[in-house]
Amino acid sequence: MATKRVDLLLLIFSAVLTAAAVLGLVRWFAPGLLGVPSDLQLVGLDRKVPPFFENIFRREDLKSSEFILKDPLTRVRAKPFYPDTMSMGPNDLLGFRNREIPNVVDVVVIGDSQTYGNNASIDDNWPGHMKSALSNKNASVYNMSVGGWGAVQYLDMFTNATAFEPRVVVIAFYSGNDSLESFQMAYGVPAWSALRPNTDLTKSSAPKVQFPPPPEEWWRVQFRDGVETTFTPALRLSSNTNHAAVEAGYEIMADVVRRIAEMSSSRNTRILFTIVPTKELVYARKVSREDLSPPASYQSLVERESEHIAELVAAVASKVNVEYVDVVKPLQEAAMDSQTLYPSSTNGHPILAGYKVIGDTIAKHVFVHLPDKLEGLYAQNLGEDKYSLLLVNEEGVWRFTSAELIEANGWPPGDVPLIESRDLVGLPRMGIVEEIDRARFGPGGV
Repeated sequence: MATKRVDLLLLIFSAVLTAAAVLGLVRWFAPGLLGVPSDLQLVGLDRKVPPFFENIFRREDLKSSEFILKDPLTRVRAKPFYPDTMSMGPNDLLGFRNREIPNVVDVVVIGDSQTYGNNASIDDNWPGHMKSALSNKNASVYNMSVGGWGAVQYLDMFTNATAFEPRVVVIAFYSGNDSLESFQMAYGVPAWSALRPNTDLTKSSAPKVQFPPPPEEWWRVQFRDGVETTFTPALRLSSNTNHAAVEAGYEIMADVVRRIAEMSSSRNTRILFTIVPTKELVYARKVSREDLSPPASYQSLVERESEHIAELVAAVASKVNVEYVDVVKPLQEAAMDSQTLYPSSTNGHPILAGYKVIGDTIAKHVFVHLPDKLEGLYAQNLGEDKYSLLLVNEEGVWRFTSAELIEANGWPPGDVPLIESRDLVGLPRMGIVEEIDRARFGPGGV
């Protein structure tokens, strides 16, 4: 009788273990069946080395109907090869919004959907306007931004961005939600646990955020100049309120500034930080000028967001090799000047005019860190004390095969500037100079 009782207990114990194992597998591989929201699902990190090409050209990514895909380290990433729909795309093979992937690049920009450029074409988002403003420098720009990212992903992408040997990296925080998204990453993904400033907090410590915000939280405004828009101050206040998770999120953002500054200290790369403000803060001066009566949540948002931005600016100012670019003031001035910077809806992303203000403002700071456009005679460093004598003119890059041919085309003897191979990227290679044509190949030629 005792033996049968033991067997029954063993059977029950085995059944419980089996059920627990099955539930665990379901929760991991199909969490939707257990009611876990898809935006809170995390993907396990496989430490095995994946096959390179099979991973880059993942069929499930290319065939996915979703624009945002899950990732174990960045939580979300954008779909590769997403088509150009004018307001979104085109995405390259890596899921970033570019027409091509360069070998090296002058300027890398890193951010979220505000930098990806929702609501605008690839040429009319702020990186596109920045590139246009840098046309005299012939600067190349690569955008490494994804909607839903925050400071943790910016740190992660900065380590990858250095592979492009950029002269300048621009990192754009967004004060509308970066604090909570940074908190979620640091406290929700074990790989980023070193960024947690407060070990007493957990991922569940974050305040509950209702998105999209209900209509009763909207504030529709029509200014005297006819500009209309709809604010969602309660939503944006959730990422700027006096809450432990929000404060931890801003501490993470400041820590990312410190870490990037330290990593860049040994590189010949200039780091620019900027903070894209909420639509509410952009129009704050205009709301005040017209004596409007905003809801309490709007007033609290403007006050708290301004304080957080000031603290983050101070964190940047205390570091070397980095600088802060203020886009808040130029956006506020443009709003006061009756420019329509945002949609009339609750959408918090700028439209063309707003992105142009940001891009043109940042371009002025990037400009001074880029070399002048190449023109004239140069020595290209090939390594191991080997050099190639090149002529760069409006046609492109030409190679001289002898000093005699250089002098015959009117170039005086003497030292010539030394350049690296990365300086020539994007310039058409025209071939070898084999003739004497001073009008074409001499000083002041074509």
